[in-house]
Amino acid sequence: MNIQRKLICYAIACFLLLSAASCGRMERKLFVVEKNELYGYANESGDTVIDCVYPLAFTDTISRIGFVADDKGRIRCFNNEGKFLFYTYMCDNGPDYPHEGCFRIEDQNGLIGFADTLGNVVISPKYKFAYPFSGGKAKVTDSGKPAIEKDSEYSSWESDNWYFVSREDGK
Repeated sequence: MNIQRKLICYAIACFLLLSAASCGRMERKLFVVEKNELYGYANESGDTVIDCVYPLAFTDTISRIGFVADDKGRIRCFNNEGKFLFYTYMCDNGPDYPHEGCFRIEDQNGLIGFADTLGNVVISPKYKFAYPFSGGKAKVTDSGKPAIEKDSEYSSWESDNWYFVSREDGK
């Protein structure tokens, strides 16, 4: 009988500790809001975290990262605390798609790098152009120019100096 009582007390104590620990780790989320046909984000209390200044929101709820288009047509990435992280490479009229856990990002000068889906910069922007990761490597170049494909809405990049990088090549 005494052992059963100790086990029950132990189970209750573990349950209470786990419950208390999980309360402290509540994930912050931001929700899209619209004002005068411009978009921003508010927290669960309704407080504005990202001002309504963006003409397009690609993400309705920011759990970790989210994307908006600014008035210059660039795609900005924000975290769930409202911090601007980086510009995102545009693909198919929206943010670049993740490939092997990474998507392309850009700096102020249009140089390309890579970030992971949590918003961490994996390779800082330093390439003139970069293709998405495939087989653990990304094809990149430090030179060249854009080339419009004939009879296509897509563009590509012309360069004589391509090489491959991996995530481990880092920042």
